[in-house]
Amino acid sequence: MSTDNNQRINLNSKLLIYIPTYNCADYIVGVIDEIPEKLWEIADILIIDNCSTDETIKLIQDAQSAKRWTNRVHLVQTHSNLGYSGSQKLAYRIALDSSKMQHVIMLHGDGQYPPELLNIFLPYIGSEYGVVYGFRDKSCYPEKEETPLFTYWIIKFLSSIESLVTGYQRKEWHTGFVMYSRGFLAKVNLGALTETYHIDGHIQFVAGELKERVEAVPIWKRYKKYQQLGGLNRFRYIFHVLNLMFKFRILGSGQTDVESSSTMYKYSYFPHPNDSIDEIS
Repeated sequence: MSTDNNQRINLNSKLLIYIPTYNCADYIVGVIDEIPEKLWEIADILIIDNCSTDETIKLIQDAQSAKRWTNRVHLVQTHSNLGYSGSQKLAYRIALDSSKMQHVIMLHGDGQYPPELLNIFLPYIGSEYGVVYGFRDKSCYPEKEETPLFTYWIIKFLSSIESLVTGYQRKEWHTGFVMYSRGFLAKVNLGALTETYHIDGHIQFVAGELKERVEAVPIWKRYKKYQQLGGLNRFRYIFHVLNLMFKFRILGSGQTDVESSSTMYKYSYFPHPNDSIDEIS
């Protein structure tokens, strides 16, 4: 594989579905299978794998070789584990490097956000909204929403506190199911975003500061048989949320900081098995 990062990935659609993965071998092929047919017709799909140690990459390549999917799936693997935050920064930089891309949807590779929900974003494509996000809602989906009650109410409590402190009303600050417009992403200083897992909330902060139009739509999450954030990781996440929230309140979102080189991560591009090109990265 080449380590040259100067060439751009050829994205041909106005819509990009970005899928971050790390050790998602048990889920990833099924997640891609579940993407609605309509989205295959209008979107490019970009998977950024964060140095998985399982067979995530192999399973995707095997499926491509078997022509399991009708459209191209762009597969990228970072040269080091960038974390959830770094993966997003890289994805949005790749998206912005494409002159055709107008919207990016993030869909997690672990399957907790059902791909069928991608359809909820379709009415907002081409709209004036910079951010459209899904918020888990047990009242709308009492049979489908599987977030454990303790986790569900912790998230609702944190979100209400964040809305109060920042002055930006959000139904959920902790969602990874979101669509961003090109216009909005182009204004974001990606290098100044947090390196923590709460990058989703930080981007919401930035949207508020920039006075972007934001829309929330109810969704459900799948938790049964899926890995959950627990133990020390849960408390570490809550600490990062509170720290970022008060830092934002006092100092702002940090978007006036000098753009760092943190979005210029090294990665390798896996060409489709049917391509004659050796590699693009």
